[in-house]
Amino acid sequence: MPNRWPIHITLILLPCFAMTQQNPVADSLGRLLKTARPDSNRVNLLNEIAWELKFDDPKTAIAHLDSALVLSKKIGSKKGEGNALNYRGVVADIHGEPDLAIDFFQKSKQIREQLGDRTGVAKLLNNIANVKENKGDYLGALADYQQSQKLRQELGDSARAVNAHYNIANVLEKMGDYPEALESIFLYLEGADPEADAENVANAWNILGNIRTETDRFDEAEEAYQKSLDLNRSLGNEWQQASVLTNLANLNDSRGEYLMDKDSFTKATQQYFEKALSIYNEALPIRQRLEDESGQAEIFNNIGYVLKNLGSFYDKKGDQSLAQKTWAQTEEYFAKSLKIRQKLVDKAGIMEVYNGIADVRRRQGRFPEALDYTQRYYAIAKQINDLKYQQNGLKDLARINFKMGNFEAAYKYREQYDELRYSTFTEERLVAEQRREAVYTDRKKQQEIERQQQALQLQEAKLRSERTRLYAVLGGAGLLAVLLLTLFSKNKTIQREKQRSDDLLLNILPAQTAEELKAHGKAKARRYDSVTVLFTDFKGFTAISEQISAEELVAELDECFRAFDDIIGKYSIEKIKTIGDAYFCAAGLPEPTTTHAEDMVRAALEMQVFMKHFGEKNRAANKPVFVCRIGIHTGPVVAGVVGQKKFAYDIWGDTVNMGARMESSGEPGRVNISEATYALVKDKFTCIPRGKVEAKGKGEVEMYFVEG
Repeated sequence: MPNRWPIHITLILLPCFAMTQQNPVADSLGRLLKTARPDSNRVNLLNEIAWELKFDDPKTAIAHLDSALVLSKKIGSKKGEGNALNYRGVVADIHGEPDLAIDFFQKSKQIREQLGDRTGVAKLLNNIANVKENKGDYLGALADYQQSQKLRQELGDSARAVNAHYNIANVLEKMGDYPEALESIFLYLEGADPEADAENVANAWNILGNIRTETDRFDEAEEAYQKSLDLNRSLGNEWQQASVLTNLANLNDSRGEYLMDKDSFTKATQQYFEKALSIYNEALPIRQRLEDESGQAEIFNNIGYVLKNLGSFYDKKGDQSLAQKTWAQTEEYFAKSLKIRQKLVDKAGIMEVYNGIADVRRRQGRFPEALDYTQRYYAIAKQINDLKYQQNGLKDLARINFKMGNFEAAYKYREQYDELRYSTFTEERLVAEQRREAVYTDRKKQQEIERQQQALQLQEAKLRSERTRLYAVLGGAGLLAVLLLTLFSKNKTIQREKQRSDDLLLNILPAQTAEELKAHGKAKARRYDSVTVLFTDFKGFTAISEQISAEELVAELDECFRAFDDIIGKYSIEKIKTIGDAYFCAAGLPEPTTTHAEDMVRAALEMQVFMKHFGEKNRAANKPVFVCRIGIHTGPVVAGVVGQKKFAYDIWGDTVNMGARMESSGEPGRVNISEATYALVKDKFTCIPRGKVEAKGKGEVEMYFVEG
């Protein structure tokens, strides 16, 4: 299933004009142009006519801009040349030529720099950032947005400097840098005028909802979306209302999927899917009133995906009849979406619909039809160079051929999938993509480090002040001794504070990484060829959390995680993070070892022994019993420190994803390991083959239970 990204409403600082076939402004300017002399005024007229025609008549717009460039160079009008290049970039961007747009914007920026027009430079940087963001060059966009914001601040343009926080937050969210994205969006909300900037504030709450959704903080996401929706309703912004409603519906679908991934097939799970359908049906009439065909197609497609998930819900519940009926409904909505997207020649949209239909047919066991639609969407993915869908297509082709008994074809597609995946995911790109999955935890510890560092700086400042005062007042050898004693006492205080800060740093970072960070202010990312990762998760955690108070829940989790900390400490295993009720650690880093797989399996078995005793104790006390699933996988990772202000040690790579799948595909009370880990520990432990087990997003994978 492809990702349905939240709808982002970006603050574009370029001027916007309504698209219309007849443009009286352009006609009026054209009459003036007939009598204009070949001077800077004529250059301005050519530029402004082009601006009016940029949507409906790009060829004429480009012709006018080319004439403006020739004339401005002839008469030496740098300002006119810069404006023409800027407008030329806008036309290129509107009509799908982003690289050309950036080239024109860069040339215009160079002229602004020559003229000393810092305001113009800031505008051009923002335009370049907009295009880079839309291309997916988030690092480039972030750098340009930040440079533009810096110029705005230096120029005293506080309103646009505040607006830049919104665009920066949008990019950071897409990169998966959630803490920094949250900081930027809150800086925007703090600085924006809630009345004068009401529309932009509404958009900011929408992006805040996107960030909360990405980090599985669903209640807070819903609250943010609701604020955005209420503001847009009060402003009468129907297009934005439909967009936020779509995000709300996506959120509820995600909540239902999240619970299904946790093996929760309760009424609550079903209600999330039903609520998503209800909200989509609220957004649909708005798109229809606005004659927004693309928006309607998106909603029809999304409804199809929710019905697909709902069908799987019924299938897992054992109601095959209702599952088949629901899956049949998906066909109706996919057909509606497909009809519109074919009319609009929306190749990416058509590809998405074919992907959805293929997935439904596969779930229904209609493999020849699933194969046909998979081949269709894979062909479009190659045509439009969509690498993500090409990878999905090869993986699905391998999986469906395997189900049909076409093992040779399945093997061929799997080989192509692996080749494409590893050729496109360089380490740098891997880090950028996997950061979306990282939920930054231990925030309080990190904030405490900052507080300790600030306290240390304050102590040092007080010491300098004390030294100056004493030198001025005291004299003679005897009094100098008093000074030395005072300084000695102060230094001891500073050392104690520094030690506390260092201890806290070591509490969240490996010693080697902490030293590198203190010495250089940053720590380089490092690749490890063989590391073993472990994930734990508690069965029925959501249901348990509804039975006891928040304080009791945290206390129960704390007792378990403290025990896990003690266990992994015995084997020199590195704790990475906790994510809700999940515990994540890795062996074989930062110092590589040859026994990391064996060490991790021993730790996992001890964890299950602890959980057994912990459960017996809770059962005797008539308290909820926690039962733990543990999954382990071995493979390569990239490790490093993320963030600048609130850093955290983390690891990325497909190994991490597979480790999480080992946990979710396991069973309560068992230790589930992958084939890669099994190969390293099979001579040390008794392992029971499970055969090929379906793992979400990975297809069928060989797995083993470790008995001891």
